[in-house]
Amino acid sequence: MPSHFLLMVVYSLLVSSFFALLWQREKKPRIRLFLQVFLGMVVGGVAVAWLMYGFPSGPPAAFP
Repeated sequence: MPSHFLLMVVYSLLVSSFFALLWQREKKPRIRLFLQVFLGMVVGGVAVAWLMYGFPSGPPAAFP
């Protein structure tokens, strides 16, 4: 079973490729957009995961 990180990287790769091919015609801007979207998604996902690390992962506590 692949890890969540690997699945996130594959998803980011596919979405970045699609947007770069859809929105840019020249090679250099296409590569730049691909890298911006890809790195933004991967680094953003890792940053959000790191920020959520401190929150409890179990079910919410019952209110009295």
